[in-house]
Amino acid sequence: MLKVAVIEGDGVGPEVVRAAESLLERYIDVELVKVAAGKSYFMRSGRPIEEGGLDRIRECDALLKGPVATPKRDPSYPSVNSLIRRSFGLFANVRPFKSYEGISLRKIDTVIIRENLECLYYGWEVDDEERAIAMRVITRRGAERISDFAFRFAKREGRRRVTAVHKSNILRKTDGLFLDSFYKTATRFDLMADDEIVDAAGYKIVKLDNAFDVMVMPNLYGDILSDVAAGVVGSIGLCGSAQIGEEFAAFEPIHGTAEDIAGKGIANPIGTLIAASMMLDWLAERGKVGEGKGGRIREAIDSLLREGTCLTSDLGGSCGTEEVTEEVLRRI
Repeated sequence: MLKVAVIEGDGVGPEVVRAAESLLERYIDVELVKVAAGKSYFMRSGRPIEEGGLDRIRECDALLKGPVATPKRDPSYPSVNSLIRRSFGLFANVRPFKSYEGISLRKIDTVIIRENLECLYYGWEVDDEERAIAMRVITRRGAERISDFAFRFAKREGRRRVTAVHKSNILRKTDGLFLDSFYKTATRFDLMADDEIVDAAGYKIVKLDNAFDVMVMPNLYGDILSDVAAGVVGSIGLCGSAQIGEEFAAFEPIHGTAEDIAGKGIANPIGTLIAASMMLDWLAERGKVGEGKGGRIREAIDSLLREGTCLTSDLGGSCGTEEVTEEVLRRI
């Protein structure tokens, strides 16, 4: 039987993750292994993740997680997201953005691929009373690995163009290394390769239909442009993501914990359902579930959003989390 580790997370996390759990349990043969982690668990236990939690996750086929809060001014609290990324070597963060008629600001069908372990998220900072300094780390190995991943992803998905996003006109050493590694990697693939400065990329995502196909970039740029692209899609609640390593992967919505609506039953579950569909795609590639199951979830979501009769409040509707989930299941 398939085993999936589950971290419910904080804020609306438990609500949207339970929606995905409900879908998975009624759709495939799966054992869900709960692992406690996040800010709320830390407040109760003094630990960011339960003892032995990483080992329990490692025993599973994949991880499905909700958003996890990281206190902004508590240096004693380690980031659960960073802990998981580093523990499992999840170097590629894959975030697809697709427009929906009547909801999205313009046409978009773009996949943002972030390098997930380096850049400013490497976490090297020093300070004194007058200064705080963050060290931005870009390695050739990391840049070549994420570029290779992006080209292989594009080829597998039938896409034709990969764009590197950078700021090498200013950050000549770090982004210069990233860009050089990208173009060296591009010579091994029969795909179009080009590049765009990060601020211009943000402008084009908002201003132009289908401005990009697959985009690859260092971590911070990907974090920022993901929210820009989600705004064009129509709601950050519609977007899911995968964090992928050589042997393991974790799947989650791209939105935050949304504490202001937690417990009200109105959070949009679609981003988490899409993350679950991406998990089934990844597991199918490894022969652990049947082909096409992830695609059928997305087809049901497309149908639901196109019809527009059962939408959550972020999309102008009045349906709750459970109602939307049940409607997706009905359509599957």
